[in-house]
Amino acid sequence: MTNHYTPDGKFIPPHAPPLTGEEKIVTTIWKFMRNPLEGFGPLSYRQPIVSLKTARLKMHVVSDPVCMNEVLVKNADAYKKAPINQRILKPATKEGLLSVHDAQWRRQRRGVSPIFQHRYMADLAPGITKVISGFKDKLDKGDGNIELNLAMADLTFDVLAKTLLGDPKGLDRDRLKAATRKVVSSAGTLRPDDLISLPDSIPRVMGPGGYLALRTLRKAANELLDARDPENPGDDLVGLLISAKDPKSGEALSRREKTDNLIGFFIAGHETTALTLTWALYLVGMHGETANRIVEEVRNVVGEGDIKYEHIPKLPFTRAVIDETMRLFPPAPLLAREAQKTNEVGGRVIEPGDLMILATYIMHRTDRLWVDPLVFDPNRFLREPGLNKGKDKFMPFGAGPRVCVGAAFAVMEAMMALATLVRDFEIKPEPDSYPRPVMTVTLRPEGGIHARVKRRSA
Repeated sequence: MTNHYTPDGKFIPPHAPPLTGEEKIVTTIWKFMRNPLEGFGPLSYRQPIVSLKTARLKMHVVSDPVCMNEVLVKNADAYKKAPINQRILKPATKEGLLSVHDAQWRRQRRGVSPIFQHRYMADLAPGITKVISGFKDKLDKGDGNIELNLAMADLTFDVLAKTLLGDPKGLDRDRLKAATRKVVSSAGTLRPDDLISLPDSIPRVMGPGGYLALRTLRKAANELLDARDPENPGDDLVGLLISAKDPKSGEALSRREKTDNLIGFFIAGHETTALTLTWALYLVGMHGETANRIVEEVRNVVGEGDIKYEHIPKLPFTRAVIDETMRLFPPAPLLAREAQKTNEVGGRVIEPGDLMILATYIMHRTDRLWVDPLVFDPNRFLREPGLNKGKDKFMPFGAGPRVCVGAAFAVMEAMMALATLVRDFEIKPEPDSYPRPVMTVTLRPEGGIHARVKRRSA
């Protein structure tokens, strides 16, 4: 087996390698379609911005924090989500936050953002604790074998239902989990027609399985909305969508907007956190020293009891592990924007219609910005306090007005789950486990990650 460790024992996790620069155009397109992360050349890792021009399109690959901030923050109004994003997301969330723009987006964002504000996090934490406790019971009753990605999807979907959806009775969670994965894989897998500028009137075909899965999600979203009293819908995510109104016009969300936003949260509300935990448990399981440090930190701060909201700031190494996981395997590995106005990025003139590929995955792994960028080293976030504020070279959730609305909740959930599971269980991936990171909408380990689970002794 290839040695995936540095001479001093640090783990070098799987990486989607760049092109050599010698490939023919057909090979380049094939690799990009198979796994977009493997479709970029070496210049993308060496230069802040790389521009390419075809007969129909001018594209700029950005892997520099200053340039990214110019697109996402400083000149955010000069860009909108690119057509390729729209084609991928629209079948599932056509009128939701993930797809809409301008006034419609602002109205929806104002409606759902209150539940994710920091002052409400303490109210959501007990629900996370309860779900984690139930998940530990399942591990104790199991046979000691799990597939990390599926197990973490179970955990995070139950957290979503408990904390944001009001813990509804009769919700077929297993069916919704499977439907969510099917929609993500069906919608997020690139096809040749995605690289062609087609009119909005031509829908993107998902395939029978994808449409059936989407219908399952839409039915569940509508049932959640119908179950609420319109006069007193509650203060969870479902209630906020029902009661949300534009403060200026008093306009409420349409039924389609409410439904599509719930579908968006079915997808984004658990899939990305599940994958962060999957990769984190894999990295920790492949590096015993990191596991031991988490166990020691959590036992010193929390003891053997439940992890509470007030414990989270006192677990800096556990947070560093989550941050380092998101650096190596970011929830948003690539973002795409289309220029609407002439402006400059990195001193380069960007024209209307130009496509901006904001390559977070590349930025997080380039030696222009990081020491030993391909090495798993949580200590880098302890050496550089404040690095995890998402304003510099570390942008796992994007930046600017469209930064992930649930980022704070996702980090809290991931920290509580990782700290509890690593403290209480030895979770060891198979020794030869080295899964290729493959991007659809999210960044999954190809073939999954099988692991052995065993209770730790006190």
